[in-house]
Amino acid sequence: MSSLIQEIINSRKVFIFGIAGDSGSGKTTISNGIKRVLGENLAVIFSMDDYHIIDRKQRKRLNITPLDPQANNLDLLATHLETLKAGKQIEKPVYDHGNGQLMGTVPFGPAPIIIMEGLHPFYTERLRRLIDFKIFIDPSRQVKRIWKIRRDVDIRGYNPNEVMSEILRREPDYKLYVDIQKIYAEIVIKIQSSRFDQPLMGPKREWYSVRLIQQMVEQLVSRVDLTIDLSKILQMSEHEFSIEFQRDDYYGKKVGIMTIDGEIHQNMIVDLERKLCNIVNTQSEIADRYREHVNAIGLAQVILTWRCAEKLEHLMRCSIADGKI
Repeated sequence: MSSLIQEIINSRKVFIFGIAGDSGSGKTTISNGIKRVLGENLAVIFSMDDYHIIDRKQRKRLNITPLDPQANNLDLLATHLETLKAGKQIEKPVYDHGNGQLMGTVPFGPAPIIIMEGLHPFYTERLRRLIDFKIFIDPSRQVKRIWKIRRDVDIRGYNPNEVMSEILRREPDYKLYVDIQKIYAEIVIKIQSSRFDQPLMGPKREWYSVRLIQQMVEQLVSRVDLTIDLSKILQMSEHEFSIEFQRDDYYGKKVGIMTIDGEIHQNMIVDLERKLCNIVNTQSEIADRYREHVNAIGLAQVILTWRCAEKLEHLMRCSIADGKI
């Protein structure tokens, strides 16, 4: 039986995943994790930041934030997505976070799987129609501030006080323009601090509680099957860890909510990711990426990537049924 990825390549179809969330919310981490498992040579990532239409100095002078849709060329983005889905290359604009300037264009795509991350992927009906799978990252305010300060100071070289001031200045626009988009997402990932106390001995690490709010879809999937070995979890549980599941309604949609908290032994992550790589027939040096124990975000990311593969399987089946392949 051919692999799912090979079938996608043979179909010449282009699938677009949209990952929405605030600045510094972990979108790039999630995007890279999906790309790694689905195939480094088959999936490409780009940021909606490249579609800013005014640079940092202009935004400051006009007192407008990048979270305001008017600071972004969403019509051009939608046109580019249509071009990519048609299997054609685009001239993608480039925004440089180092100097805050627009830097011209570069050739981009197409690819079988395109992962688009940004502030406004679901903001317009046209964009929502073009995106095949919608994911929203929603860390708590405390977690998001820690992550954004760490990224902007350590990686982008910003002043900590300026970063904190900018976070506070952007919050009204986040609530007004970005947060509302999670009502369109098929999966919402909520992240907050863990309820567990870390062991007193050993290095201090970051523990989180992650809620995967997943829209319930009635679909039969033949190959994309991922099982968690409960007995192995019980045998290897050296740290506190919990998995809970419940059904609920979320903005009028029936959802399943999986809550993961604490740390789990890396062997569980390695086994799950290896099964996933076998499903899509990709190669990945899995074990080297993980410490002995992995926090809830690590497990949630594997489960999310499994859902992406499941979605791809479903989209391929729909295309075959509609006679588009």
